Amino acid sequence: MNALRLGSIEELGFSSVLSDLDGIVYRGEDAVPGAVARFNRWERAGIPYCFVTNNAEKAPDAFAEKIRSLGIACQAGQVVTSGDITLDHVRKHYTVGSGLYVIGTTAFKDRVVSAGYELVETAAAAVLVALDRSFNYAMMKTALDNVLGGARLIGTNPDLIRPLADGFEPGAGAIAQSIAVASGATPIFMGKPDPTIMLTALARIGAAAEEAIMIGDKLDTDILAGQAAGVRAVFVETGVPLDSRSDVTPDYILASL
Repeated sequence: MNALRLGSIEELGFSSVLSDLDGIVYRGEDAVPGAVARFNRWERAGIPYCFVTNNAEKAPDAFAEKIRSLGIACQAGQVVTSGDITLDHVRKHYTVGSGLYVIGTTAFKDRVVSAGYELVETAAAAVLVALDRSFNYAMMKTALDNVLGGARLIGTNPDLIRPLADGFEPGAGAIAQSIAVASGATPIFMGKPDPTIMLTALARIGAAAEEAIMIGDKLDTDILAGQAAGVRAVFVETGVPLDSRSDVTPDYILASL
């Protein structure tokens, strides 16, 4: 891996920041050491930042509230989630009022309903899969029945694991892949590594890709999405361990913010 290792993020020249959340800003409920101070410096310096997360558990305003509770200035418009990108996709491809089978948190399901769609168990037009810690065999069977019946399998993100304060947990991608393996279907994944979430974030803060950096802890999502959007990608070693076997090479590697 030929990425340049940085001693400090300040070695780079940039005028805006895109950042992952899990593993970069916090692990579980705790702030990652150095993250709060770093974002506060950027805020005082007038460097705009936007958080891009594959986590669709909550709406942007709830993420912004959590970020503020850690001591970082953040408004809902500074957070783009894979849930946002998924709902944009659904609006483009499915008529309002269509029935969807949704695996995810109550908050995510509420967003689907607020967008004008019906939550159904059978005859779904699509199966939406987000992180759901109550996921079980019965839910897998319901999803399988719908996919075999013609429903499109759509995952909010392909993340197989997520960092926690005390380790890791299976991600939404692991749930979606279990349904894909059972059904033989190929899921469509929203969120990173698809660059749409990055381009949306850049537009939110009025930043040009060549003037921005993306900081993240996953090669196959954060780094790949940043590079696909034309943004310099910095792998920060505070989250998921660096996989030296990956074909993805970050532009830079940094121990911590």
